[in-house]
Order: sequence, then C-alpha cells, then structure tokens
Amino acid sequence: MANCIICNNTHNNSTFVIKELQLGLQEPFEYQLCSACGTMQLLSQVDDLGKYYPNQDYYSFNLDLKINKKSDTLRKIKTDYLLFGQQPILGRLLSLGYKMNELYEWVKFTKAKYDDAILDIGTGNGSLLSKLFNIGFTNLTGIDPFINESKDYGAVKVLKQDIFEVKECYDVVMMHHSLEHMYEPLKALQQVCKITKPGGRVLVRVPIMGNYGWKTYGEFWCGLDAPRHIFIPSEKGLKQLVTDAGFTIDKFYYDSFDYVIWASEQYKTGMALHDKKSHLINEKESMFSKEQLKSFRKKMIAENEKGNGDMAAIYLTKPL
Repeated sequence: MANCIICNNTHNNSTFVIKELQLGLQEPFEYQLCSACGTMQLLSQVDDLGKYYPNQDYYSFNLDLKINKKSDTLRKIKTDYLLFGQQPILGRLLSLGYKMNELYEWVKFTKAKYDDAILDIGTGNGSLLSKLFNIGFTNLTGIDPFINESKDYGAVKVLKQDIFEVKECYDVVMMHHSLEHMYEPLKALQQVCKITKPGGRVLVRVPIMGNYGWKTYGEFWCGLDAPRHIFIPSEKGLKQLVTDAGFTIDKFYYDSFDYVIWASEQYKTGMALHDKKSHLINEKESMFSKEQLKSFRKKMIAENEKGNGDMAAIYLTKPL
C-alpha cells in the first residue's frame, strides 16, 4: 500500500481501476482510497500527462479570451455596490433583479480590492482573469504549464509557468480546480503560501471525494477524471492539507452543480465529455430534457446544502 498523499496512512486502503472517460480513451489507471482520511489518489505517476490535456479538446483551452481596452463603466459601478457597498443609489438600480454570480462571490469572500495583485493558478487561457478585468480589476496574472505560449495583455498576463516558477508575491491567489492536478499538493500549497503576502487570501476549489457523485456513480463519477486528477481529497483531507501548508481556514462550502450528474450519466452510457452529441458540445443533441436538467440542478443544490456535494470552495488566509 502506498502512503496516503495527505495523511500518510498505509493501513486498510482500497484500490480501484479508473478509466479515462473525458476524452473517451478508456485507458485504465490504478487509484487508492485512503481508509483514514477518505482521499483518493493516483498510484503511479503518468509519464506524459500533457497528452491528456490536448489544447484542441480540453475545456480550459477552448474558450475565446476577450480583453476590452477598458473595463465596462456601468458594470464597475454595479461591482462597487455588490462588493463594497459603494455608489449605493446607482449601484442598487443597476443591480435590481440581479442574482450575484460565483465570480462576485469569489471576489467578495477573498476581500480583493481593484488594485490587488491577483494570481490565478491553472488559468487555462485566462478567461476568468478577463472577466475580473472587465469588472474593474487591474493587476491580474494567470499561470498554466499546459498552454502553448505566454500572452501579455497589459493589465492581464497569461504565463506558461508552473507554480514553482513564480517569484512575485500576491494579495489574492485563486486555484479553481487546479490543485487536484498536482502530484505534490502539500508542496504546491506551501509554495502558494510562500508567494502569498502576509494577511493575503487564497481561494481553492476542488472536487470532494466520498459524497453524492462517488456514492451514486462509482467509477463513472466525473469527479474522478483519471488521470488528470492526481488526487481527490475528502472534506477532512482537504482541511488537513491546507492547515499543514500553513493557512488558516476562513470559510468552506460545497458548490457542485448539475454537471456532476449529466456528465456522470453520459459516462455510464460510454459517451465522452467531448463527444459530438455530448451535452457540453451540442445541447440540441443532448440526451437530457430541460426537465431533467432542471431536476439535476435542484438535486445538486440540495446535496450541497446537506454537506454531501461533490465540489467545494475553501477560503484561506496566510497568517501575518
């Protein structure tokens, strides 16, 4: 038995053969489930992991990056109001009927200011950074070792780097579903702690092992995502990992959504995520009705509220 990647346990761990399903390769990989902390991990290092991130197919790289020369003024006024309570009269008018989306929640909970140095780790083509720029943020950097080349848009930089090449320090660091792709998550988070300014904030979002998706779909659960996901922590494992790295935990909540169900249901039928008839690629050819998709969304909201979701966000602070 291999040592657990988080808690080092070697006793009574279980092994599973998990196939690559996102690209439809069906290639098998051996994973281990820790009996102590409930974390799942890939047992053998993959020689050429990059081939499982082909730019033409992998979703992170299949988006058009659009950087406006200057941010949207009215949107910035709305942002001032939603995040900071500023410009209340016009901000309230612009926000009537508006439900705060995840982007605003992430920024609000990290307490980011417009001129804060913000780093997005595993940024793909930087689409998240472009959205942040377009609501007023002006010092944005993204890194990803799998992109073809670095790009500099001025206020937004997208760099072909891994986490250990970063030298600058940041006020806010975000890891949106990138930590689970790293072979040494503790070292990675220790590096994140190193490049975060004292008192700085970190947001980590990851899939969570052992809840609704795993219990319902087993090897077809989309959160496994072999072999790209090197490990999938449990809630217990994730909290141990971030505290071992030197952070304090400010907030934790589940944020899984309907993708968990429809992607896993597709995998059960043998349909890859990037199949031409996949719901991701062609909603008109989707195997799911609007009523089914609505029920999937309701189901995941309910599971999140019960503490049984399949994805989570954890907000951290680096001590002063």
